[in-house]
Amino acid sequence: MNESSSRRLELVPGGVQLGTGPWQRPTSPSWVLVLPQTVGLCSSDLKEVRRSRDVRSDFGHEMVGLVHSSSMDDFPPGLRVCLDPHVPVTRTTAFSETTLLEGSPDQLRAALPTVLDGTPDDRAAFTEPLACAVNCAGKVPAGSDVAIVGSGTAGVLLAVLLRLKGCQVTLVNRSPERLTALSSTALLREVPKVLTSEVGTRTFSTVVVTTASLDDTTFDGAWRLLSRTGGRLVLFGGIRPDWRVPGTHVLLDGIRRGEDVRELELGGRRALVVGTHGATGADFAAAGAVLAAPLPWTAGHIEELIVGRVTLPGLAALLNDAVRTGVDPIGKHMVDIGLNQ
Repeated sequence: MNESSSRRLELVPGGVQLGTGPWQRPTSPSWVLVLPQTVGLCSSDLKEVRRSRDVRSDFGHEMVGLVHSSSMDDFPPGLRVCLDPHVPVTRTTAFSETTLLEGSPDQLRAALPTVLDGTPDDRAAFTEPLACAVNCAGKVPAGSDVAIVGSGTAGVLLAVLLRLKGCQVTLVNRSPERLTALSSTALLREVPKVLTSEVGTRTFSTVVVTTASLDDTTFDGAWRLLSRTGGRLVLFGGIRPDWRVPGTHVLLDGIRRGEDVRELELGGRRALVVGTHGATGADFAAAGAVLAAPLPWTAGHIEELIVGRVTLPGLAALLNDAVRTGVDPIGKHMVDIGLNQ
């Protein structure tokens, strides 16, 4: 990369392509130009590549980067920042050697939280998904007996936070390979893990659904995990806008996005359905504090979840392969973009 052109991933029909173009030039009076260093690959990025995401575009958002230049004194060169994609600014993808953000000064301050000193880039790249998990954890009563359905990044981060909150956590997942891999990590070695097919009749006071998408089978399995009365079903994963609870007219995506609470009675069970969506500035601050502090049960930290690393050309190949095969990469992958990559 030089200061006249940079490489970036571009969404194209059927996948992505790696292109090279001139540095973006701001058209607004308030702007920040960031050099991404490390960016996490999120399941929503894969949905965008497949054109199966129903909401705003966040392609390339789990970023840790260094400020290159800015119109604002708040962002001196070299300042390390992450990205809150929920703030309405105009920006380019972080799957790029340069990322330009434009908006009002207040919007830019909110969109680019500062990374706390001492937090490694690999750990700081989890700030955005952890902030969303912080928001979700706030919907779970302290000390609850909780089943987390789905053990992708969202479910695992939530498990860490709920352990810190004093909850008894059990991970429920359909893949034995995924649960075996998590059992080898110090981060989650002590957390009970159960295959979906082997749950039996056990029930929980709170069930959190963290899967990337919700279908009839996943919902039915999660609902059956709830206590007969007084339970709480928390919606944290993806849901199609038109998906209805089987046998009803209840649209769960509206509850999730609106962070609403609704009582539902179905199949002899009555429970609260609780929505959680996105993250606030306070959630980002709380996530940053968690990432900057040691965990009480292990000398490691959340970066233990990283299973693979790619550069921008490698990311293009990885995403195009996922589109071609229909199979998502397993585990957390980091994209190394810094100047020395």
